[in-house]
Amino acid sequence: MLEQIKREIEDAELVLVGIGEEFSIEKEGRERLLGAYDQLADLLKGKGYFLVTLQTDDLIYESRLARERIVAPCGSDAAQNVVTNEHYDESIYLPQWEIYTKWLQNTLNHRLCILELGVGFAYPSVIRFPFEKIAYFNRKARMIRIHSKFAQLTPEISERSISIAESPVEVLKKEDRP
Repeated sequence: MLEQIKREIEDAELVLVGIGEEFSIEKEGRERLLGAYDQLADLLKGKGYFLVTLQTDDLIYESRLARERIVAPCGSDAAQNVVTNEHYDESIYLPQWEIYTKWLQNTLNHRLCILELGVGFAYPSVIRFPFEKIAYFNRKARMIRIHSKFAQLTPEISERSISIAESPVEVLKKEDRP
């Protein structure tokens, strides 16, 4: 399974990654999750990528993933500015969101690998639904959706997509096993 994901990423010109609610410290533990982020960094090495994360724990910034290629629209625990707070200030992430949307505009008509890791329905309008739309309109896009419960794909993109009903951290960590 991981080999297939590696091939899809290698064949792509650009990679769009979404990190969802299954990729959490509470669910996986700090060290295990950090290892999964570093495994993801290895997979993305040498690729033009952008990463959208729903996580607010800021652990992603301790990984080897490029900080300038990450946008966290749900906020940051460290900054005490999280989307669930009453006085959430979205203006903090908007400059990075603008960089992301400009990057995204340049993916059309390119071989794009869309990799969703544990994205469910917590905030579907941020990653899940937009990523499906991107896969639908960019006929050169391939989508990989990994989620233990919600790995289903829409019929319109299923021919160009891979669905994996497992924990995304488990899938990334499988390479560590003999």
